[in-house]
Amino acid sequence: MKFNIFLILLILISFFGFSQYGSIELSTGGFSFIPAFTDPNPNIIINAGTGNKKMFSAYMIGNIRLNPLRSRSFFFVTQMKLLDKKSKKLKVSGGIVFPIIQIEDDYTVKSYFAQRIGASYPVTKKLMFNATYIHGKGSNNDTKINLFSLSGILKKNKFSFITQTYFLDIDTTFGIAETVNYRLSSRFDLRGFINQTLSPNQFIWTLGLRYNL
Repeated sequence: MKFNIFLILLILISFFGFSQYGSIELSTGGFSFIPAFTDPNPNIIINAGTGNKKMFSAYMIGNIRLNPLRSRSFFFVTQMKLLDKKSKKLKVSGGIVFPIIQIEDDYTVKSYFAQRIGASYPVTKKLMFNATYIHGKGSNNDTKINLFSLSGILKKNKFSFITQTYFLDIDTTFGIAETVNYRLSSRFDLRGFINQTLSPNQFIWTLGLRYNL
């Protein structure tokens, strides 16, 4: 178990050295691609990536739970532009999410492999719509998921709003999530997140302070 935590931290630190952007967030909760699975406990969220100006790009997100202090999850995403013509507004990308490492409360380590395809369409300079499909399955477990997500991103002055609807085929889970980000300065952001899972009924909220490297 200690080796797995050390390995995750080593990957996180190493990737920061090659990243073009990064952030560290102190939050009352964690991060998950599936809003319904957001960890409600305090976390440090680490995010870093290579940017998306080239054909290939990559980014990673790591969650470290604070109480007790231990690694919670790690995602590494590699993607390629499938449609990115300057004359067209519609952008399409595809990629893989591997490894996905999830450490359960009983310290059981589960790993997953997933494929994703995403499309984005800017309506205006301040409003964009996104659609994402993720298909994943467990590497050392029998879990299989299909996640569909539609979202809108609105930017206004120092605020940005991300409104998301999603459907997950595990237990027919669907819900609505909202992320509000307020830029305090060039380095600091205040981030709020709420999720209302409609089936089953579940409400989660988090509040975080993010430092941009």
